[in-house]
Amino acid sequence: MPYIFTTSFYPTDLRDEVVKAYFKMLKEMPFDRSLGKEIIQVAVSTNPRGVKSLSIMDVKEGKLTEAFLWTSKRMAYFHLIKGFEYKARVWTTIVEALDSIGESLPGQ
Repeated sequence: MPYIFTTSFYPTDLRDEVVKAYFKMLKEMPFDRSLGKEIIQVAVSTNPRGVKSLSIMDVKEGKLTEAFLWTSKRMAYFHLIKGFEYKARVWTTIVEALDSIGESLPGQ
């Protein structure tokens, strides 16, 4: 199954606004287990430019389009926070990547 990696970045002075939006998002759009599994709900790191967070979802087979749209709707809670940026990317497993080029792992 593919993974959706969602990474966000924001300056530290936006912390309170981002936390408020995050709690609202969790209340109104809790994780949808029908779409996949939360591998990492949120991991947070800081650097001199601000805060970086990462979430990873293991998407159920046949649910990628729905899961990506759902992720986009969740991230809309942060759209009006000036200085908040994010990106959501689909990553495949090695088995899926090899399958897309007609290959497989040795011994499989």
